[in-house]
Amino acid sequence: MTRILLTGGSGFIGSRFLAHLATANIDAVSIGRGALRNGYETPTDHRVVSQLAAEQVREAVGKTPIDAVVHLAAAGVNPGDRDIGNLRTINGLLPGELVELAHALGARGFVMSGSNSEYARFDGDRIREDAPLEATKVYGATKAAGALMALATGAALGLPCANLRLFNVYGPGEAPHRLLPALCKSLLQGKDVPLSQGHQVRDFIHVDDACSALMAALFGVMDGTLPTGHYNVCTGEGTSVRTFALGVANAMNADPSLLRFGMIPMRPDDQPRVVGDPSALESHTGWRPRLSVIEGIAETLPDSHQVKRAGMP
Repeated sequence: MTRILLTGGSGFIGSRFLAHLATANIDAVSIGRGALRNGYETPTDHRVVSQLAAEQVREAVGKTPIDAVVHLAAAGVNPGDRDIGNLRTINGLLPGELVELAHALGARGFVMSGSNSEYARFDGDRIREDAPLEATKVYGATKAAGALMALATGAALGLPCANLRLFNVYGPGEAPHRLLPALCKSLLQGKDVPLSQGHQVRDFIHVDDACSALMAALFGVMDGTLPTGHYNVCTGEGTSVRTFALGVANAMNADPSLLRFGMIPMRPDDQPRVVGDPSALESHTGWRPRLSVIEGIAETLPDSHQVKRAGMP
């Protein structure tokens, strides 16, 4: 049976990814700083470390045979957690160190979750993987630097590596501060939702589609069909924040007038359009997202904690 080493298994995407691994009959050795999430864990070998560092991961894994490494852990996912030292160490340095560890463990491939934040401001239609990288914002710059170092290390060691640049992932298990859970909470309580005008266009992708992309990349690096490189994980379709919010209200049968567009200003650094081109990953693996935004919202709402507490199906 295939066994992978997984970091970030207690996070939003990682907890969902564990279920995808179980469905594919793949064993996981999960490494994290805390317990797996209640309600999303699947039977797995989870080992707790006090610090997400390569040496602690090495000690936790021991002599367990590993076929591949999937690295989903990162610092700064929550905008309030942007300590520069953590960003530099966890985002910038750790990926390359884990590639070295993967090679030492005899793994056949390495997959990591990147971010659309790796890209610099882009004024075109759809972002391709060769677009300029972020050089002024610490989070995006450290994510880009870590991915570059991981792939360069893999090339030096002969280990296939893929960096999947995830765009706006949403779905069950999101943190409360994110758009969908925040909308659900306020709309269920009948409270006004202060929003910007909502004209920003984003590439929203459901977490299960993101996980299926990770699975496709995992199989691709292990069997040699996916070349080492960076790959966008997105739909290629732009949806405005306004349209997304109205879609949530409609799916919940909530009063759309609670969506108070224009009550807060757009952030000065908020880009008007961030939409990716998913064709590179598709061309090598055949992966395509399954869900439209409306379908993804509909599949998410019955699973959300806020909806369950409100007694909705």
